[in-house]
Amino acid sequence: MPRNRQHYRLTLGDALSAHEEALKYGGRTGIHDYGLIESALARPYSGYYRTISRKAAALVESFASNHGFLDGNKRTTLILLNLLLAKSGYKVALDSASKNAEVEDIIMMVVKHQIRFDDLVTWIERRLTKNP
Repeated sequence: MPRNRQHYRLTLGDALSAHEEALKYGGRTGIHDYGLIESALARPYSGYYRTISRKAAALVESFASNHGFLDGNKRTTLILLNLLLAKSGYKVALDSASKNAEVEDIIMMVVKHQIRFDDLVTWIERRLTKNP
């Protein structure tokens, strides 16, 4: 993967829209802490994560764990991950029948501290493809 390529920078508006989309599948509306949301959004761009797979892993780890919203944080993480990758010219290539389920499982592993950051990066790298 190119190391110095500009990647899409997620915004608070992206997170709020993603959360609204996530709540279409159930859950309570409301924000627990804007600071936690903004912190999770900022981490991928702190300068430590040059590749898109590392940025994506930093986003998933922070957003899923910070719980900035009252509900729907994991679903919002899934939507934001797909947005970050798509707007940066990538996607996670998985079997279409199990795509969301497999990503949801990884997000749950992150929340439960069952996967290390570098292993999450590797999981993403192995499935990352360029958008046509």
